[in-house]
Order: sequence, then C-alpha cells, then structure tokens
Amino acid sequence: GSDPLLPDMQQNSSMRFSLAAIVIESGPFVPAERFLSFKNGKNANVQITLSSTPFRHEGVGERHCADGISVYFLPGKGWLFEEHANYGAQLLVSADYGRLRLHQPATVPGEISMRLLRLPLECRFVHEGVLSLHAACVEVGGRAVCFTGDSGIGKSTRAKAWAEALGAEFISGDRPAIRLEADGCTTCGVPWDGKEQIFRDTEVPLRCILEVRRAHVNYVRKLSAGQARNLLVQQSFIPMWDTDAAALALANARRLSRITPIYRMFCGSTEEDARAIYDILVRHPERIEEEKNDMKIRNGFTLRSVVDEYMVMPTGDNIAKFDGTIVLNEVSAFVFKQLESTVSQDDLLTAMLAEFDVDEQTAAKDLDKLLDRFRELNLLEE
Repeated sequence: GSDPLLPDMQQNSSMRFSLAAIVIESGPFVPAERFLSFKNGKNANVQITLSSTPFRHEGVGERHCADGISVYFLPGKGWLFEEHANYGAQLLVSADYGRLRLHQPATVPGEISMRLLRLPLECRFVHEGVLSLHAACVEVGGRAVCFTGDSGIGKSTRAKAWAEALGAEFISGDRPAIRLEADGCTTCGVPWDGKEQIFRDTEVPLRCILEVRRAHVNYVRKLSAGQARNLLVQQSFIPMWDTDAAALALANARRLSRITPIYRMFCGSTEEDARAIYDILVRHPERIEEEKNDMKIRNGFTLRSVVDEYMVMPTGDNIAKFDGTIVLNEVSAFVFKQLESTVSQDDLLTAMLAEFDVDEQTAAKDLDKLLDRFRELNLLEE
C-alpha cells in the first residue's frame, strides 16, 4: 500500500528554517515569520507536507489529550494529532516525529495553527537532545535565566521585574527550548508562547534555572541533585502517550539537572527584589545558601477558611480514611500553605519570621511542635 506520510504531490515551493536543534522543510502553509532562523545549508530532519484527504481514527483504542489536542496511535502509520478547536485539522506524524502530514479542511482558511504544530515539534526536540521547559526566560548580561515553578506562582512577573530593573530582554514568556550540549546548554526562543506572546529568535547560553517562590525576604538556595531532577521532571514537556519518547525526555531532564545550576529563589516581585537576587547570583555567589531536605503536605488534603477558622479537609480517598477535620490557628494555617509546595524547615522558619512579629527562638520551638503534630496525623511527606 501507499505510505500515508508521503505527499500527495510534489510541493512546488518549499521553505527551510531552523528551531533549536531541528531543521524544518515545509510549504507556505507554515507561518514562516515565526521561524526567523533560516539555515538553508543544513539538511532538514523534519518535513511537513500536505494531505488532500483526512486521516481516519475510527476503531482506534486509546486517546490522549494535551492542550486541546487529541493524540491517537495508528498502527503501522504513526501518531495522529487532531485539534479540537480547529474544525478537524489533523497532523499524521511518523514514529520519530520527523515526517508530518497536514490535513486541514477547506472550511479552515489560512495557515496551520501553532498549537497543533507545537506538540509534534516538541516531541522531535526530545530525539535531538532538546528540552521544552515551562518557564519564563530572559537574557541579561549575555546569558539566559529561566524562571520556572507552579502555574500562577509568578514566573512572568519576576521576569518582567528583571526586564525593568536590569534591562533584561525576554527570550520566551513560556516554554523556551533548552538545547543540551557537550559544554553546557543553550536557551532558544520558540515561535509559540503562552499569554505573553513573545517570539524572539535568539540562542543564548544558559546561566541557571530559578524555581520561583514568593517571599518577603530575598535569598537563593541551591537544590540538591534529586530536588533539581524532580523539579525538571515536573516542569518539562514529557509526551506521556509515547513511552519511548517519554523515556528520552526524562533522560534529557536528568542530564540538564546535572550540567546546569538550579536554584530555589525566594523573593518578591519588585524591581528592588530583582536587583537583590541578581546581585546574589552574579556578584556574590558565596551568599547562595546550601541545599536542605524538603518536606510537603501529602496529596489529598486541602486547607479551607470557614468564618474565622482554618480547617484541613481530606479529599478523594482520604475522606473515608480520615476521622473528621483539623482546626488550625493563623500561624499553623500559614505554615500549612507554605507546605503545599516542597520546602525545607529552615525556609519555613524564615517565612514565619518575615510574616509574624515573633523572635526566632520562639518561632523555631513552635514550628518543631507543629511539624511533629503534622507527622502524627500523617499529613507530612518528607
């Protein structure tokens, strides 16, 4: 039978451009203005062609969903990506994500959407030693700094503060590509983005990755190898529908954790805070604090504020196992909120001293008692 990934007809006009470690060859249906690094001297390792007929997935079993895209495995053909919001636009992709066939219904005018194109290209990154990181990324002093962390923690806000205070320039507001190299890493701008909509075509050596934590005091703590690896696994793009590619992505994350400085940054969101953190990282690295063991509240518990009380409520399977609720005072509730993300006991104490008018000796004693109580209730994971 015919190869479903071969084009219906020879393309008359093709373009070639690069992105991180891949070189793409396609027709004019790809928005070339998003890919400004033209390198015609290189052979393409990704080819995008058109299909005049749709790809069928009826009868195919498991479906995975990611960012509004359904992903199906078609035996003997490859991966099928289908965009929910784009009236049936499809990409049939080879197993190594090197050949992409686009079918876009006639009712959908214009170019392929970047959301549909992004997923298979990020999968191809995995095969080329490139990691796609959930981060806001800026260039300052000729080096890149990535701000990563949980959604809503303030990655973009910190990056903007660096831009305003230090003259840093955005590389990407979200999902920069980090190319792993023999002598370090290079951060690459990408033609897709989140709410920031920043498409800067540049490649800059990576200085470090900062995990963002909100705090009233400014300091930086080194992460252990295990903490750095866990952070990157949580914040990197990993195609879980493809076990082979997922294994490569995890290996890339582990390698990045070994060759790049990764820190936990405690700070506010002002220009003054940005200057303070930059001063520690660049001018006074001896002030970077040593790694500490982490702890956090176990999954399956949440904090609720009811009238003037704070209550710890079990969720999911814990509802049947847990007897009642736990009532916390203001200080205990503050510590619980801090523990919803991994944090060391030293950093908990620092946060308490910054938040409440209490001496260090009293705060340390109260924190020890509270953590022991959380352990007795099996709330704490260390």
